[in-house]
Amino acid sequence: MKINQFERLRVMVVIMLILLTIQYELGMVINLSPNLPELHPFGFSLLAISEALHLAGPVALAHAVLGSLLTLISILTLILSLRSKTRSVQILGSLGFLTMLVAMVGGVLFTLSGFQEDHYSLAMASNFILTFIFYFLELYFMKPDSITPNH
Repeated sequence: MKINQFERLRVMVVIMLILLTIQYELGMVINLSPNLPELHPFGFSLLAISEALHLAGPVALAHAVLGSLLTLISILTLILSLRSKTRSVQILGSLGFLTMLVAMVGGVLFTLSGFQEDHYSLAMASNFILTFIFYFLELYFMKPDSITPNH
């Protein structure tokens, strides 16, 4: 991978870490909010999810939108990571993407449960922290002195 491609990947990972920090704050606001509605579980429908999030409030909606954006960014980061030819960056980028995807699924399932099933919330939170760790480590392994193919 050329140095300018590593720079693009480095920028993407930094953006990811910044947005993950904002996502954490939004999640904590929701978690500590006494106003989260207690809905009956419902089947998957984008319209029903949107309505549930609107009932939960603007912070919950922002959290969901940012979660979707983070998943898209993690796909782009995965592509750049896999093209890097640096084994540690490839592995950490893949793990970051996978845990981001599982966190998003946990969030969707938590919403579908009517905000009642705490195990889904835990899955979302646990995979969030793993995502943050994997992207932080990926950034660490992109240090200029550690960029060697198959490292």
